[in-house]
Amino acid sequence: MRPKSVIHAERLYLLATVLLLAGTVMAWGPLQEVYGTGLAAGVTALIVGAFLLLILFATRRGSNVARVLLVVLTALGAASLLWQIASGQVALGLLGVINTVQVVLTVLGAVLLFRPNAATWFARAHDDWEEDA
Repeated sequence: MRPKSVIHAERLYLLATVLLLAGTVMAWGPLQEVYGTGLAAGVTALIVGAFLLLILFATRRGSNVARVLLVVLTALGAASLLWQIASGQVALGLLGVINTVQVVLTVLGAVLLFRPNAATWFARAHDDWEEDA
């Protein structure tokens, strides 16, 4: 059975992914103008797909590789937000709030994936999908 910290991390990451999509929808016009419809849609699908796969492999299969890659992507997102703030390029208004909350949720999810009960769970082998009680 998965520990509560892993279950909560999964929920936080999934909520952050929904916010990522919401932010993308809000910024779709400028993204489309700069990159074109195909590239903007392709990159969005790639990023969301990668996050979803990493979330599921880490929180359902107990994959340490997926957990580390998820944390690396989280760190890159946090560094990007900090750079935007430091350089004065952070989005204003609702989009800025969504981006900030999305990063905070992923950081909290990453912290939960390294709690002691989660570390114990990740340390053991996971051969098949586990059901939660």
